[in-house]
Amino acid sequence: MSNSKRKILFLIENLDEGKAAKSLSILVQYIDKTKFDVTVCSINAGGQYEAVIRENVKYKAILTGVEGMKHKFVYRSLPLSLVYKMYVPHGNDVEIAYSEGFATKLLAHASKGKTKRYAWVHTDFNKNHWSKEAFSSDKEESEVYNRYDKVIGVTNLVCEAFQRQLPSVKVPVERIYSPVDSLSVRLKSMNSSKEEPFKVSTRIVAWGRLEPNYEYGRLLRVVNRLVGEGNDLGLWIFGEGTDRILLERYIQTNELQQRVKLFGFHPNPYRFMIQGQLFFCGAYSSSVISALILGMPVVAIDIPELKELLKDGECGLMVSNSDEALYQGIKKLLDDPELLGQYRQRGEVRGFDFDIEALIAPVEGLLMN
Repeated sequence: MSNSKRKILFLIENLDEGKAAKSLSILVQYIDKTKFDVTVCSINAGGQYEAVIRENVKYKAILTGVEGMKHKFVYRSLPLSLVYKMYVPHGNDVEIAYSEGFATKLLAHASKGKTKRYAWVHTDFNKNHWSKEAFSSDKEESEVYNRYDKVIGVTNLVCEAFQRQLPSVKVPVERIYSPVDSLSVRLKSMNSSKEEPFKVSTRIVAWGRLEPNYEYGRLLRVVNRLVGEGNDLGLWIFGEGTDRILLERYIQTNELQQRVKLFGFHPNPYRFMIQGQLFFCGAYSSSVISALILGMPVVAIDIPELKELLKDGECGLMVSNSDEALYQGIKKLLDDPELLGQYRQRGEVRGFDFDIEALIAPVEGLLMN
């Protein structure tokens, strides 16, 4: 039976915190092990997700110590075709470069043979074309991608940005959403907490880094205004970042300590999210997908990444990026429980699109071809 399995290799640069490593750690947990014999090869050992990878599939790290001669050989000295031959596990039916940059460059230098090769792209190259660092020019990067059978972007926006930045890439570009551990989200939400020292009629929940682009300063100003108008409103924010001190100062200055709580990093925010009546998202974050999975109505800043997830505002209320627009949007939902319920229903339906079974299916379909 084992000989009939498709041999799959995922090559990634490291398993530290990041979109690629996180989604790969979920993928290897749920991929059908009766169909696929999976190996993950990380160029650098260690990282937050290494333990999960080891528990679920075969694992190899090329560089296991501090930078030294081998590191120099792999990254700078040896021809990449030789690095592949010496260090990357062979004999695979499908090989995937699961992170941009050096991993994509390395796998492209393997001899072709019958092996199918795909390159995953997790980053919006219009905003952050960081993979340029691994190449001498856009021309070289395009030539590398043209050695693959297909490029996979994790959103439509990522696919469009890739094609815009590297128009010379002629291989097919296809969108496959990154896997989300919807089962874990739902199970963890069942462990609900009753840590509500200050009860309110409506609780807004937000989850993401405390950085300017997440617009938590704007959200706090709007909450303060709504509370001042007599709305029984509260706010929970999960995440850490450089804006924490500024947000804490605003909370204290405006005496919102009984309305607003900054949880920081929390191992299980889902058990708190499920108690909220509205989810706010000011920048792209996988947390908005978790909110949809949990059936939470969403109000979001109108940016392309969120517009795609919320189907152009069908599955969540989208507002322009201003204090007044956010105020009017939240107030509209507070004043119209029926509309809030409609967004809850639409969001819940959209959440089923991100069930792990639905997200793994196109990956397995690709690997079977």
